[in-house]
Order: sequence, then C-alpha cells, then structure tokens
Amino acid sequence: MKVSTTVSVKIVLLSLLLTTLLPLICEAQVIARLDRQVIGIDETVRLTIEADGARNTIADIDTSALENNFSILSRSSNSSFQIINGSATAKKTWTFEIEAKHTGNFTLPPFVIGKEKSNPLTLKVTDSTPTTALDPQNLKNVFLEVTPQMDTPAYLQGQITVSVKLFLNSRMRISEASLEEPDIAHAIVQKLGDDHNYQIKKGDKTFQVIERKYAIMAEEGDAVIIPPLRFQATSLNSGNRRLKGDPFFNRFTNQGKRIWTKSQELKITLTPIPDEFNGKNWLPARGLEIMEKPDDGKELKVGEPLTRVIQIEALGLTAEQLPEIEVQAPTGSKVYLDQPEMQTKIDNGDLLHAVKRQSLAFIPSRPGTFTLPAINIKWWDVVNNRQESAILPERVIKVVNAGPLAAAAGTSANLQQNKEPADKTGKAEADKKSLPVLQNNLSKTDQQISAELRLWQTVSAVLLFILIITLLLWYRSRRRQVQTNKLTRKTALRPIANRDSIKKACLDNDPKSAQAAILDWAAANWPEESLTNLKTVARKLKQPELMKTFTDIEKALYSPADQSAWNGEKAWLEIADKLTVSSQSKKKQKDDSLPPLYRNNSTS
Repeated sequence: MKVSTTVSVKIVLLSLLLTTLLPLICEAQVIARLDRQVIGIDETVRLTIEADGARNTIADIDTSALENNFSILSRSSNSSFQIINGSATAKKTWTFEIEAKHTGNFTLPPFVIGKEKSNPLTLKVTDSTPTTALDPQNLKNVFLEVTPQMDTPAYLQGQITVSVKLFLNSRMRISEASLEEPDIAHAIVQKLGDDHNYQIKKGDKTFQVIERKYAIMAEEGDAVIIPPLRFQATSLNSGNRRLKGDPFFNRFTNQGKRIWTKSQELKITLTPIPDEFNGKNWLPARGLEIMEKPDDGKELKVGEPLTRVIQIEALGLTAEQLPEIEVQAPTGSKVYLDQPEMQTKIDNGDLLHAVKRQSLAFIPSRPGTFTLPAINIKWWDVVNNRQESAILPERVIKVVNAGPLAAAAGTSANLQQNKEPADKTGKAEADKKSLPVLQNNLSKTDQQISAELRLWQTVSAVLLFILIITLLLWYRSRRRQVQTNKLTRKTALRPIANRDSIKKACLDNDPKSAQAAILDWAAANWPEESLTNLKTVARKLKQPELMKTFTDIEKALYSPADQSAWNGEKAWLEIADKLTVSSQSKKKQKDDSLPPLYRNNSTS
C-alpha cells in the first residue's frame, strides 16, 4: 500500500513538471505569405511572416538571404502574448515591403526561427507594361486604369475578370476619398477578395497603387461595356498641416482642394455560344464536376428512406448559375427534395468557386431492384474550348420486404411439411384418397393467408408512409428553428464582436481594418440605414468630436505618410466611450433580431 502511494505521488509530480515545462519546449511555428505572386520590375510586394510558439522561442528574423535579390523598402513588426489554461503562447508578425532587383522567377528562401522554418514562396517578376501618359511631363498625380485580366475567351454568362487600379502620387495627402463601383447594364458584378496595396515607379514619380478586382458575368448582348469610373478626394497641401489639431479640420471649412479623375470606357467583346454545344443549360466554366456523398451501405427495406446528398462544383460560375438537380423516381418509389444549399467562394483571390448541394430522400414502396438513373450535366470548357460532360453514374438499389415476408416464408414451410402423409407406412390407396382432400384444404389456407398478408402489407405501408412524411416535416421545421436560434444569437452578439474588432484594429495600428470594423458596428446597430462612410457614422452618433478621429483614419488609408504617423491606440481612446446608441435604437435592434418563424402559426 505504501509503495502504491509513493508511485502515485511521483506520477502527479511528473505531470505537474511536464505541464510547467511544455510551453518552454514548444518550438515556434513559422508561416510566410505574399500578397501577390506576379509583379512588375518597378512594383513592390508585401511579405508577411508570422511566428506562433512559446514566449522564449521566438527570436528575431534573419533577412540576409532575401536581400540577395530584393531590396527591403520598409519593415515593421507586431507582438502579442497570452496565457490559456496555464500555457504561455506568443505571436509575432513581421511585415516587409520589398522590391525586386531584376526580373525572373524567384523562390524566396525559408525563414528560420529556432528549429522551425517557413514554407518556401515563389514570385514572378516581369518587365513593366507600358501604360498611357508615361511622359513625366504629362503624368498626372492621380489616375485610374481599368483593364481586363483574362487568359480565355470572354463568353456570355462566363466569368470576366477586370482589374481597377488607382494610382496616387506617394507625396500626396488626401482625405474624403471615394471610388465608384462598376455599374454595368445586364450583367452581374461581384468584387473579388480584398484590395491590394503596393508601390510602382512611373517616370520620376513613385505611386501608391490600390488595386481591386471584379468578376463580371454578362447576361445578354454581344459586348460588355464598363462606363468610366470616377475617383474623387480632397488634396491637402502643406498649408493645411497647421490645422491638423482643429477638430473641424477639412470638414466644416473650405480648406483643401477637391480633385477627381476618371477612367476610360472599356468595351469587351463577347464570344457567342458555340453551335456545337447541345447541353440543356449554357455553363461556361474552367471546371465542373458532380459527385454523391457515400451512404452507410445498409440493406434497404420497404418504406425506409435512403438519403442521397448530390453536390455540383464549378470554377468560373456563381452558385446561382448552377442547374437544378433533376432526379426521377423509379416506378414503385417516391423522391422528396430538400432546399438546395448554395455557396460561392473565391479561389486564389480572383476565381469564382460555386457549390450547390442537394439532399433528397428516396423511399421505395415495394421490394425489388430499383435503378436510379444517371445524371449528365453538359458544360463548356473555356480553357480548351470544347464541350464536356459531368456524369453521376446510375445506381442499382436492392430493396427487401420487412418482417411479414419472413413470416410468410415460415408459414409456407410448415404447410409444405404438412403435405407429407402422417403415416408413411400407410397403403398407397389410402394416400391417393386422402391427397385430394388435403390439397384442397391447403389451397384454401394459402389463399386466405395470401389475402391477409396483402391487406396487412398495404395497411403497414400506408401507416409507415404517413409516419415518414410526418418525421420529414418535423425535421425540416426543427432545423429551421435551430438555424433561426443560431441567427438570433449571432445577431445579438454582432455589436459586441464588432466593438472588439474596432479595438483590435486600432491597437494593431491597422486603419483599414478599423474603418471596416466601425462600419460593421454601425450596420449592426442601425441595419435599416445605409451608413457607407465614417462621416455618416459620426453624424449618426451625434458626436462632433469623432469627426477628426474618423478623418485621421481615412487619411491614413490613402496617404503613406499619414498611415505611418497614425496612432491607433490614441484613436481607440477617443472612440471607446462614444460608441453608444440610444435606448430606442437598442430596443428596435432587440425587436428586429427576433422575427417570428411562423407568423400565422397560432391560427393554423
């Protein structure tokens, strides 16, 4: 007994020692990424390196190997430390603005921290593409470029990627900037990912570039026409700097010069639908496939549902463009379709990825073999310019009867045994005389059993069918209720989550994330209003002192000088106690967050 107690104490002490030392022996995990994979020789690219691990394992980073082919124009770092369940973890992020020294295909060397190293990165550096107005005498301080980015023909209803670039002289200081979104008739326009920010040299000037990408799907016509896009802002000259401390700076005075520019109209000719395409739905895509989620493979019985989950995925289309999944019910069965689930994702920052998932229940009403027909979706391969087919093969399903079949089989076996004479040693004459009477009685018994069996099977099938329909309706109602409860909880937590996002963005000195978080917070508090910029949020809050704070955030977004000088911690102190809404607004938000699931439920 004493030996057992000593062993237990040693195990406990060893566990405590390992728990204490575990954070100290964990190595840092290193991740590196570039914001672009292809740049021009006169452009910059942003390199971000993140290291997660124990506090004492994250050392400084060595960039000497990187500087063989790249010049580091700027660098910054950010560190954080936290303790969770007794484990101390740290995170450090380095951000570099780099410029290639020559063209070529580069593999950035892994960055080593402790015993861990980052993933290798590839970067292609090309010669600069000449643009309009490259003459230094004619080059403007701000201009727009709208260009298509396609390596395949532009088909009707297919994805057309367009790049919108805003060039700003890096010496300019601006505020109250706005850029129009493309508004194209008879076309769907969807923004692709986040903006890219980098620098480029044109002539003797250095420009800050803000690049946005859009996916355009033309619904009709033989061409897509993108009208000129307009950018406008207020340029702050050197004489305005003395007013920087004025809370009404550049808001209620005539200081600053209003500037604007617009892009050229862009026309993209569409390739018509090829004559050789004979599909039911025109689907121009880079790839399309249809698949079915495997089921459990159990033996299927009469009246039992088989749940099928069929999914279509396509590259270069939206989920709304994918066709409906048509499933025909074989004779002797029913098929019930659920509402499809649709999602459109973005791959690699510029490619639409559509997903449509369809759930259905197959319910057989009789035993036997059922063939579920194949599903064939014809689509057009825009890369190879040919028709392709995505096929889900047919399925053969065997359905067996429920318990009554086994009972009937047992009864028939007993009757078969009774057909033998009781006395095997009896005379043949007695057998011949008794056989017709016995066969007649057995025939009547079989008919009665068969009639009763058919009646029982019919009643059971009807009752089972009603039960299944009831369960399906209850399941759908229950799932909608759960989704509504989740939505209600998410809606109630949005203002708190957005407020935390504002704080984090400010303390991280990230003006772009701060602007987005403030607008999200405003949208959560006033969902019925359209608050599209920080000025309208300040007015809605009735907090004039926030005008200057929000102005500094907007200036930091478009001016490199102001971005480096922006103090996010100070901004948060100025914002924190002013993000409040009136009691009436809170009451309205609470009422709006709990809509009734079924408005007429009480009368039904």
